[in-house]
Amino acid sequence: MASGPTLAAETAKDAGDIAEAGRLRLVISRSEQRVDVYRGLKLVTSSRISSGKPGHATPVGVYSILEKRKWHRSNIYSGAPMPFMQRITWSGIALHAGHVPNYPASHGCIRLPKPFAQKLFGMTEVGADVILTAEPARLTPIHDANLFQPVAPDAVVSSHEEPGDAEAVPPHVALADFEYLVDRMARYQNRSTKPLRILVTRRTGRQRMMDIQSMLKELGHDPGEIDGYLGGNTGGAIQSFQRATGVAPTGMVTDELVAALHKAVGRPDIKGHLYVRQNRKPLFDAPVQIRDVEAPLGTHVFSIADFQPGETNVSWMALTVAGSHISSPREALDRIDIPDDLRARISEALMPGSSLVITDDGIGRETGRGTDFIVQPKLPTLAQN
Repeated sequence: MASGPTLAAETAKDAGDIAEAGRLRLVISRSEQRVDVYRGLKLVTSSRISSGKPGHATPVGVYSILEKRKWHRSNIYSGAPMPFMQRITWSGIALHAGHVPNYPASHGCIRLPKPFAQKLFGMTEVGADVILTAEPARLTPIHDANLFQPVAPDAVVSSHEEPGDAEAVPPHVALADFEYLVDRMARYQNRSTKPLRILVTRRTGRQRMMDIQSMLKELGHDPGEIDGYLGGNTGGAIQSFQRATGVAPTGMVTDELVAALHKAVGRPDIKGHLYVRQNRKPLFDAPVQIRDVEAPLGTHVFSIADFQPGETNVSWMALTVAGSHISSPREALDRIDIPDDLRARISEALMPGSSLVITDDGIGRETGRGTDFIVQPKLPTLAQN
């Protein structure tokens, strides 16, 4: 069926749009049955789509293009043709040319009109962001001090200044500092140019258990291996700690036990975790604090605009994937406390096209070898269309 005049005009934009600098991001709305293609903040082109029908609803979430094949047949549905296929999960969700009525009709893939599917295939690269929402969604500019900014090369040097009078610094200390600075500059100059994928979410039960084991060990109660599992050694260490603090030695993990351990070691209970991937591989991860932790965050994507080397004040865009009734992107962002050293490490590695996801829902099970972060929120906005 034909689309409306505005949408038709957008889909008719020629390949001149393709040549502009900047990474593409695809924003797909199930409720609108529409895909918008952005380059930076600019809407380049749009098209109607057909997502999964009831019983096969395409899961909302954060994806990226994993594979492209001009000619492909389904491995699941009797070899059905999927021309101009662009895969976003290894389990079978893809964008491809197909029949596009004005309603959800696929088995989970995102069907595109053939002319648009061919055009889009020529525009994208593996790794391009694909953000699928249940509700209408548009990328909007956001300015917030909590968003990362790149650093200039001279800032890497000036951020490591020796304290006090240089003549008073022992030679071996000065040499060690110099070697550290040279190593840091080398890492900065040789860093990957691939975008960073940053994810902040709640800590998993295993991570929390590893915290408990580490604190028990620090306090002299041997939990055995720090593996995140409540085995016999860890249970015995908990009982030992409980006896030492005058509590009944149940060996059970409770909120009271966790609070007592954190009080004993003098550190706050960290509720969140930050993960960084680059070039579809894990780079590093670290705990971060989520304030007002009992309140849900929703799922929000923050995307950095393209920038030139040496720029230190770049623009970001925000989009809510799910949970618009819970919090805004700014509200979620402002509840995340990231240590200065971790923030500096990310800023030094930041590249054009980098993105940050804040979510309640953890790392999706589809995330793995050869993927960026895949997040599939399980919130009320996932109700079928």
